[in-house]
Amino acid sequence: MEVRLLSNFSVIVELSSITAAAERLSIAQPALSRQVKILEKEFGVPLLHRHGRGVTPTEEGLRLVSRAKLILEDMKNLQTDVKGDPKSLSGTLTLGLPPTVAEVLATHLIIRTMEKFPDVNLRIVSGFSGHVQEWLTRGKIDLGVAYEGQKSKFIKSRPILLENLFLIQPAQPTCDDMPITAQDALRQPLILPNSEHGLRSRIEHIAQTAKIDLNVVLEVDILPTMLSCVDRGLGSTILPLVSVIHHIRSGQLVARPIVRHPIDRTLVLMTPLNRPISRLSEKFSEFMISEVHHLVSSGEWSGTTL
Repeated sequence: MEVRLLSNFSVIVELSSITAAAERLSIAQPALSRQVKILEKEFGVPLLHRHGRGVTPTEEGLRLVSRAKLILEDMKNLQTDVKGDPKSLSGTLTLGLPPTVAEVLATHLIIRTMEKFPDVNLRIVSGFSGHVQEWLTRGKIDLGVAYEGQKSKFIKSRPILLENLFLIQPAQPTCDDMPITAQDALRQPLILPNSEHGLRSRIEHIAQTAKIDLNVVLEVDILPTMLSCVDRGLGSTILPLVSVIHHIRSGQLVARPIVRHPIDRTLVLMTPLNRPISRLSEKFSEFMISEVHHLVSSGEWSGTTL
């Protein structure tokens, strides 16, 4: 199968028209129609629904386009990988980040990538650590940052930093930023994400070790909603400092350090073991880690240790 056929089919689906695609690609319409028939014969399924207004992809056609995009991007990056010139680093890289990490890292990383590697198209997607790991295993993303948890034989994890967790409460006369013991923090009425979230798993593990029954009054996965509920006095939560730093500075919330068995978690960079890693991914990994170190050492990523 020629890569050219996949590329041309993707254009047809994008424009919903073989005629329009033929004009863009400077290919005769009958020739382009024959290419579609070659693909349909190759896969043994119809790939397009043809109608008076043009064409729409079948379910199989949508799957083909989705996979074709990954193949075409790999081909696009191939020349850069082979040439090995660090000054000509280019291509598309998709990075997965947990929401709390994206809050502090995403914008900074986009700006710095545009400055240092203008020919790199950086895509950032956000999801829970378990989702980031799954996306990486399935080839949906090139690199992933997540909190250390479940191990996978398909993923290599490299520790980046240690993040301390704080008890987050509303800023009221009865709530100050004085330290609180882990046992007392875990006994508070808590607002936590659901059990699929790495943060919830980490807190539950620590509570089980200390033989404490958690009092989870609300399960909320959306960070702004969680903080709004805390602000309204519906409960407390446990989060890294960076995810609430603006609320702390504005006086809305307080962050109480957890002492006597501090609660922390390790942030790791994940790379795939079930497929070759591109030179772009290798170079970007080192670049990203250096940027993380800069944010921590400058104090912009508070409550962490390299």
